[in-house]
Amino acid sequence: MNDALKRDFSPFQDEETLRYAVDLVCAKFGKVKSLRIFPATSNSRGVGRHCLCLLQIDPPKAQAALRLELKVSIVSHELAFVADVDENWTGPSM
Repeated sequence: MNDALKRDFSPFQDEETLRYAVDLVCAKFGKVKSLRIFPATSNSRGVGRHCLCLLQIDPPKAQAALRLELKVSIVSHELAFVADVDENWTGPSM
């Protein structure tokens, strides 16, 4: 995840714990409207696994505040970040 979003989270083992962590981080800004998680892949060196996540929160002003404060990228109208996942990840995979 973006370093500011990572906090003390260890790599996620499943989609449920990833969603819960995102809810925790976003709570101070607003409510998670949608979270799309794209398949886990290894990086180019074959080390570690990651999921691409696209997030929207309500209200839109809260989404803008989260983006600025945590320095999260934006793709189209969604916040984009990469989450570290465990080698035993049970969520979407390639």
